[in-house]
Amino acid sequence: MLTILVVVILSSGVAPLGTDTDGGGLVINEIMIDPLASSSTEMGQWIELFNNSSDWVNLSEWTITNQNNDVINFSSHVIPPDGYFVVGASSMTGENGGYNPDAVWGSFSLALSGSLILAGNYSDSQEFFSWDSGWDIEPGTSLERLNPGWAAADRESWKHSISEYGDGDLGTPGKQNSVFSNGFGQNTWAFIKAFVN
Repeated sequence: MLTILVVVILSSGVAPLGTDTDGGGLVINEIMIDPLASSSTEMGQWIELFNNSSDWVNLSEWTITNQNNDVINFSSHVIPPDGYFVVGASSMTGENGGYNPDAVWGSFSLALSGSLILAGNYSDSQEFFSWDSGWDIEPGTSLERLNPGWAAADRESWKHSISEYGDGDLGTPGKQNSVFSNGFGQNTWAFIKAFVN
């Protein structure tokens, strides 16, 4: 069964007049799959997008699809270069674990063994990755991408967050990842494979 939903934008983002909104560098940068500080697992789940390009990105041209073929269709919102956008299940900090999302989803969810597809409606730009028990999902801890330029499908591109937020879970929603790496010193193999793929 295919479920389509439109997220409600909670904050505004307006590109300066005359700026490009190509958006080829939009990536999934962090995911919270199994939160502990929220009122329920579902209410504390979230996905962080990052604009890894020099252009403004209009989210209305993008979708996220999960392992159940549920789809998030975004309302019009633009993300500046090097900007973050967090979409999650709840905007209520008392039930979501204590963070402020930029948008909320409806019947969308993340699974302990799941997948995500981020796709641009205007082009064939997309990224896909899946995870399972081999990824060692830690309860109360998000998975952060070591570098937004590294391959999302490579398990070695992801590590557990080491930074606390909100009511005690570990993650960096809307901020640079706590395990961010920008060189060969850490996880060299993932860095190389990202540019080979």
